[in-house]
Amino acid sequence: MTQILIEKISSSDLKEIFTKYSCNKIFLVTGKSSYRHSGAKDFIESAIEGIEYVQFSEFEQNPKFDDAIRGVEIYKQSNCDMIIAIGGGSVMDMAKLINVFSSNSHIDSLEIVQNPKLISNKGKTLVAIPTTAGTGSEATHFAVVYHNKKKYSVAHDFIMPDIVGLNSIFSFSQSKYLTACSGLDALSQAIESYWSVGATNESKNYAKEAIQLLIQYLEECVISPNVKSRDAVIHAAYLAGKAINISKTTAAHAISYAFTTYFSIPHGHAVFLTLPEFFEYNKVLLKKDMNDPRGLNYNKKNIEELCKLLQVKNETEGKLFLKEYAEKIEVELSFSKLGIKDFENLIVRNVNIERLSNNPRNVSEKELIEILKSKKV
Repeated sequence: MTQILIEKISSSDLKEIFTKYSCNKIFLVTGKSSYRHSGAKDFIESAIEGIEYVQFSEFEQNPKFDDAIRGVEIYKQSNCDMIIAIGGGSVMDMAKLINVFSSNSHIDSLEIVQNPKLISNKGKTLVAIPTTAGTGSEATHFAVVYHNKKKYSVAHDFIMPDIVGLNSIFSFSQSKYLTACSGLDALSQAIESYWSVGATNESKNYAKEAIQLLIQYLEECVISPNVKSRDAVIHAAYLAGKAINISKTTAAHAISYAFTTYFSIPHGHAVFLTLPEFFEYNKVLLKKDMNDPRGLNYNKKNIEELCKLLQVKNETEGKLFLKEYAEKIEVELSFSKLGIKDFENLIVRNVNIERLSNNPRNVSEKELIEILKSKKV
């Protein structure tokens, strides 16, 4: 599916979209207080003046299946002809879920979660406007949903938003910490995408550009933000999203969800907890450990190219660089300081196996425990 991108989206751009798609009633998916504080509320209200809309914001971060079903019921009763999602990654995912569940209501929604191949109908036009710079959800054909504390990734081409509008003005209200978390999520996506078993030349080009922008601008965006750095980071997040839309993520993401579920660590922070370790670990030395059929030399070249992008000599220096980068933007990576305990039971046993299999180097339970033990200090 071809997605339309509008850089620096304005109220007049939205009005043109409404006219082009003959939109008479909008289903608006937003955050709660963040919708107002980010300036998104004023932006939307100036654009949809005179157009009827129904707003849905009563859901938690890290979208829950039950919340999505409530949204579906409200959406069905609303008779809206377009969906606008304006907010962070959870808002994007919730809008995607509501759209696809509603358009495939002949199938039980839980069955769709468990087997997205059952999806046969595309929903209404979906416009995605991110107010954070990191999740990349606006650029992907999958949506995260949690059911009974288990994380699912619902993937199908019909899930991808039709139109993406980027404008860094919404991200200025974010705290330093959340800006850092969002940016590290994007950086993790780009690095993981580059070495992923599913990587292609196209995805690597997106990832490369995202890494270059984030290394250059993320620290400034966190410590002393300005329009230039905010624009660069939100565009980098979109590129990282386009990269993982092709390749999907790998080990650091596979492990991250349990950190969020059991220790309430924000997603971007949770992913970066182990990314530095996997940067070093993924230098595959033995053919039997290799997940990617393209072989050892292909993987070696990927790691060398990533080291060049980070301007380090080798994978060990890359690990140190990433740790120091997190420290510069005040994101703590120590398990003991974060209160993370009992990881053998809570983390290792709740790994997303699909994402783990995308990792270029096989990760056994024993090796994973060793990686996690190194994080205790």
